[in-house]
Amino acid sequence: MAKKLVYHQNEIGHEINESLEKYGSNDREIYCRKLHKITEPNMEDCMNCKCMAGWMMGRGHECVWEDLVDTFTEVVRIPHKDAQKEFLRVSKLIDEGVLEKEV
Repeated sequence: MAKKLVYHQNEIGHEINESLEKYGSNDREIYCRKLHKITEPNMEDCMNCKCMAGWMMGRGHECVWEDLVDTFTEVVRIPHKDAQKEFLRVSKLIDEGVLEKEV
């Protein structure tokens, strides 16, 4: 395994306005690497974050940060469906000293 820049994609499966109107915020929660917690993306905070990579054409949220991956491809994109699972995975890597707590 090696550290590489990884695009972490949190797709909500439908357009963001539909999400806000029909589903509330539960389907928009993501693991935020900068804050190291599960949260709902906030446009102002995200636009000022060095990890922010894009809004996936209104269908999600994409962050880029150095992560430990087992791949040889140049561009690594990892979709996330479970924010809690991602939070626990990164927490373990931080506890092991593999990743820094702050990005």
